[in-house]
Amino acid sequence: MKKYQLIIVGGGPGGYTAAFRAAELGMSVAIVDDNDLGGVCLNWGCIPTKSLLKNAEVFELINNASSYGIEVGKPKIHFEKIIDKTIQARKRLSKGLHFQVRKLGVDFFPGFATFIDQSTIEVDGNTLHGETFIIATGSKAKHLPSLDHSSRNVMTAKDIFNLKKLPKSMTIVGAGAIGVEFAYFFNALGSKITLLEAQENILPNEDIEISQWMHKVLKRKKVDIQTNALATDIDDEYVLVSIGVEGNSNGFRLNEIGIEIDENQHIKVDQNGKTNIDNIYAVGDVIGPPWLAHVSTTEGLYVVEHIAKLNPKQIDYDCVPACTYSKPEIGSIGLSQKILDERGIDYKVAKSFFNANGKAVASSSTEGFIKILLSNDNHILGAHIIGSNATEMISEFSLAMRNNLSVENILDSIHPHPTFSEAIFETLMHLK
Repeated sequence: MKKYQLIIVGGGPGGYTAAFRAAELGMSVAIVDDNDLGGVCLNWGCIPTKSLLKNAEVFELINNASSYGIEVGKPKIHFEKIIDKTIQARKRLSKGLHFQVRKLGVDFFPGFATFIDQSTIEVDGNTLHGETFIIATGSKAKHLPSLDHSSRNVMTAKDIFNLKKLPKSMTIVGAGAIGVEFAYFFNALGSKITLLEAQENILPNEDIEISQWMHKVLKRKKVDIQTNALATDIDDEYVLVSIGVEGNSNGFRLNEIGIEIDENQHIKVDQNGKTNIDNIYAVGDVIGPPWLAHVSTTEGLYVVEHIAKLNPKQIDYDCVPACTYSKPEIGSIGLSQKILDERGIDYKVAKSFFNANGKAVASSSTEGFIKILLSNDNHILGAHIIGSNATEMISEFSLAMRNNLSVENILDSIHPHPTFSEAIFETLMHLK
């Protein structure tokens, strides 16, 4: 029986980050996953989808080349090459993870882990003993009871990478970040897209003005958007279901060893990521929202440093950035105007549009705006951006909010010109 100070079940961002940090701190570490390292994020989610979206952006740019004074012939799509490009990106990053595993002396066990007891797991015939465990098994896509998921034309985001040709038409059920990203991607390449959302607005977790702006953009691109709509008996070439996720906690014998799990298959943990069993922790999507890779990474680092008694700073879930990688991009953090109103919190609004930003005008990327919500003492309560580079710009607000920086602190920082990010400076200057 092999023995380790820490065994991590799940090799996604939360799992491998925890493994690497633990190894750096001198622990003996094993990581177990029945897929390749990287989890959904690297293999089917964050990374491959960004590769797809870049292809769509390039295709749109070529089609609009004449507006830049460049004449080209009509571009032709080779869908199989688009899919292959995503696979190559995934493989390159996967090699990097395996290199890091070897470099740090982490033992990787490819296989499915089942708990024998709270200190022992079995992985394809191998019995491993651990002093401490971190469960980082992620999440899986929810199915819609009203649709036949055994049908070849009903799919989840993971199935997109098995497509052999570009669909002529597709109905996307669920208009959160994933649904909107795929609506943009397939629409840009020429597929006829219908986007269904059960709630009143697409991107229901975003500030209402962001949702409304994106709605107008997609309508302008001829996406058929239907809100307050339920999915029943959809007749289309393909149906993509993106209605959210549930914890991937089944099959590991967690119930048998007494770990508490809630109704959405999420593992219950305390503020330090510890389950109801003292030597077993959990991080990432399997413990519930926000289901974001960067949150999983942060939780993985926190839990390892907590186990090592390094007294890490508590995670502040009120300043977690969220990103949608459509075109235009969306980046948001903190509270929306609706939530501030519901909570009765006093606030003021600073807002500016990218059509007044020099870099945006020069690069013909003037779509969108920045909206910043501030307390009366000039601290940031929330920030919401829609436009080019929004997913990069939002990090400035993450830094400011986490460190309780004021508007004055941000304005004291010199922002380079011309950049999209100087729009943050320009927006806050309105408060002077």
